Amino acid sequence: MRKYFTAILGAWLVVSISVLSGTSLAQESTKQRLRLNGAAMASDVVDKWAKQFMEKNPGVEITVIGSSAGKGFQSIIDGTAEIGMMSREIRPDERNKSAEKGLKLVEKPIGRSAVAVITHERNPVNELTLEQLRRLFSGEYDNWKLVGGPDEPVRCLTRRIPESGGAVFFWNTVLHGEPFGKSTVMTETWEAILTACKRAQDLPIGIVPASRNMSGVKLLGMKKDDSSASVVPKAENVENGTYPITLTFSFAWDDRSTSPSITKFVDFCQAQGKH
Repeated sequence: MRKYFTAILGAWLVVSISVLSGTSLAQESTKQRLRLNGAAMASDVVDKWAKQFMEKNPGVEITVIGSSAGKGFQSIIDGTAEIGMMSREIRPDERNKSAEKGLKLVEKPIGRSAVAVITHERNPVNELTLEQLRRLFSGEYDNWKLVGGPDEPVRCLTRRIPESGGAVFFWNTVLHGEPFGKSTVMTETWEAILTACKRAQDLPIGIVPASRNMSGVKLLGMKKDDSSASVVPKAENVENGTYPITLTFSFAWDDRSTSPSITKFVDFCQAQGKH
């Protein structure tokens, strides 16, 4: 009799576990999935907003990949993401490409992000004017002594353009479209710039999203001109526009999409971006 009841109990447990597992799998399968890819200038803050959104909307699962504006746009074309994060305007050739694919592009501004200027910790220079920054990255200034620093050569670091929207914005805003200096190094990732500024034996200068971890590097203050106050890219300075190298990032997506999560998440992020 004991064996009989043991067998019945075992069978009941197996059935119960199977039912519970099936319910869990069913709940997972009914979740609305939303994928974002694109500008690393925006991905840090968007990822934070995505976590907040999912807490309030447990039926939605969001993944955020920080890459570049170019890859973000391509992910919409390829169908590997529902939303592309853009830190620059969509180019005419990209719009033509999307039209050829039959996409109906929608683009909305979401929030603000800043380009931080960093160097090695041992660099005694604390701040630069935008004009000094332009001369450094254009190659006109090739020694730190020209901006009040030590007698050491300057090595500039940026992301590749036009792939990186943040680098394009910096190029247009600071260099006004002039060529970068011949010694400027263009990297594939922002992390490569951070690493170079931490570990270099020389005194490099580079640009990165202000949302990144700045430990191990020196953050330089920026001045609009000689008479302006030095400003660092803290959140309040980005929001009120006093930090001079601040961009607006946007979301782009195919308006033919039937996913109800897109509009809801876009509206949520726009509201957060205004705070």
